Amino acid sequence: MREELHHLVDQLPESELRPALELIRGRLGEDDHERDLPFFASFESDPDLSERHEEILRAEWGR
Repeated sequence: MREELHHLVDQLPESELRPALELIRGRLGEDDHERDLPFFASFESDPDLSERHEEILRAEWGR
């Protein structure tokens, strides 16, 4: 089974490894790993961006 698991993991694209890795870590009780949050970003912008966020989102979703 271990060889089959290695073979299957080797066939997965890099972008699909994270869920498998998290599943295995969870089974081993290794939940204290630093989480990678690819959807989170920090940036600088005009001061009014936070005040206009609803307007901006509405315009983008309406495309």
